[in-house]
Amino acid sequence: MVIKKIETRDYLRTFITRANKEAGVTYNASKLNSKEECEEYLLNLIKNLRHKKQDNKAYIKEIDSLKEEIEILNKNLAVANREKANLKDKFEKLEAERIFYITQAKEAGEKREEVEKEKEYYRNHALSWNESCHQEIAKNKIISDFNIFLSFVIVLEALSISMLIWKWWNETKIWDTIQAWFNEHTLAKR
Repeated sequence: MVIKKIETRDYLRTFITRANKEAGVTYNASKLNSKEECEEYLLNLIKNLRHKKQDNKAYIKEIDSLKEEIEILNKNLAVANREKANLKDKFEKLEAERIFYITQAKEAGEKREEVEKEKEYYRNHALSWNESCHQEIAKNKIISDFNIFLSFVIVLEALSISMLIWKWWNETKIWDTIQAWFNEHTLAKR
């Protein structure tokens, strides 16, 4: 943009130098520092030449063509400014999209971390439950073994009680008493 202004200014300086030579005016065009100063000088030169009674038609034509060139350059500058504005808008849109995608990536990363934490939490719980299950199985095995032992003791006690009853039965001769009683009652009924 600045380079175009400088190129335009330099072009106008050279044109002013040529116009001054043709008009017979001595003026150092390098004193003109901007495009606007060059345009203003050209307009003043045209006014001065019109007020002089000389044959200035060739100069006027060249100045008019210079005005047309200035207008073309201004139009090109306006087009360049519009393109710059369009590029700025596109850049802003791309920047907004970039920020959006960065935000989306951060959110996805946070969700992934959250899922990993939950996964680790449930894995730890599963391991804990697995360990407690094995502990319960070990406890149940101990209880089962104890139950088997108690069952054995109960059977042993039942055997000892039955042996005691059998011994007592034999010692007291209850069987003979029962047979005698049975024989008395069956014989008495006959």
